[in-house]
Amino acid sequence: MKAILKYILKNGVRDRLYIGIFISLIISFGVSVFLGSTMLVEQQQTTTVYIAGSSRVILAVGMILFVCLSMNRAFENKEIEFILSKAISRQQFVLAYLSGFFLTILLIFIPLSSAIFIIANAEKIGLLIWAISLLLEIFLVITFALLVSLILKNSFSAIMSTFAFYLIARLMGMFVMAIDLPQDLALAKNNFLAIILKFFSVLFPRLDLFAQSSWLIYGFKDYSQLPIIFMQFLIYFALLIFMAFHDFKNKQF
Repeated sequence: MKAILKYILKNGVRDRLYIGIFISLIISFGVSVFLGSTMLVEQQQTTTVYIAGSSRVILAVGMILFVCLSMNRAFENKEIEFILSKAISRQQFVLAYLSGFFLTILLIFIPLSSAIFIIANAEKIGLLIWAISLLLEIFLVITFALLVSLILKNSFSAIMSTFAFYLIARLMGMFVMAIDLPQDLALAKNNFLAIILKFFSVLFPRLDLFAQSSWLIYGFKDYSQLPIIFMQFLIYFALLIFMAFHDFKNKQF
């Protein structure tokens, strides 16, 4: 277990993951500060929103690429077969790799949260809840990326599938709003497209509820959202883990 954790962390160093994400974050911070300074009013608030949004995208994209490419390399180099030849179950293998990816994002996320607190001058409680919910969001993305990498064993397909999952989950709030809008403004509630959107709203998590940039500016006001966020994470995380266990257990090498 410890050997796998160290191996994944070393993969991050070898793939220049940490350097690449930190450089991307520094550039996004600089651009955000510049764009915020061009605003006539609420310059600090605008900068905070840009920093929060760009950081979320950079973390998600970086970890999706890292997870999918790492798993594809493990399949191609027969690393998985070698590890499974040792005294380790397939469930332990999945949990070990998942823990390694979680530890990797934690090493990046802690200095990122500190930088946002210093540069953006965010509201403390809002920043804390924003950081926790963003971390849960990235955990879900990592788990899904690991699942599709185990199923497809192809980096390109896994990357595109995870991007599609993340995009739909982030836009799910807009889909739900489109269903509920009046008929003369949007979709009719009984038409075929509305039924499809309702179906997707059940399958996909509402990631638009996670890490809302307004929390950094105005603070966290509605504590009734917390149970919804944590319940979604627990349900979808458990489901993705179960699917990974089931698929990997039946996979032939």
